[in-house]
Amino acid sequence: MTSALPTDGATSELASLVRTAWTESLGHDEFDDEENFFLVGGHSMCALRIVRTLKRELGTSLTVRQFFAHPTVTELAAFLAGAVPVSGDPGTRAGAGA
Repeated sequence: MTSALPTDGATSELASLVRTAWTESLGHDEFDDEENFFLVGGHSMCALRIVRTLKRELGTSLTVRQFFAHPTVTELAAFLAGAVPVSGDPGTRAGAGA
C-alpha cells in the first residue's frame, strides 16, 4: 500500500521521531510505518508515554484522542506536520488543538 501523504523533509523527520517514541514505549521496533499501534502490541499506557514524549520533544499540544485517531507512524507524523510550528513560529500551529 502506498501512502498519499506528503514525503517532505519535515514529515520524514517527524516520522523518525514518532518511530523512536513508539520503539521506546513498545520495547521493540518490529513494526512498519503503516501498522496500527494497537496491533503491534501498543496499549493505552504506552500511548500515554508516547504522547508525553512527543509533547516534550515537539512542544505541541498532542492529545491521547488525537493519537488514537492517527494510530500509524505515517498518519501521526502527517498530523503532527500540520500541528508543529514551522520555523519556530507559534502562529503556524494549524492542527495543534484540533
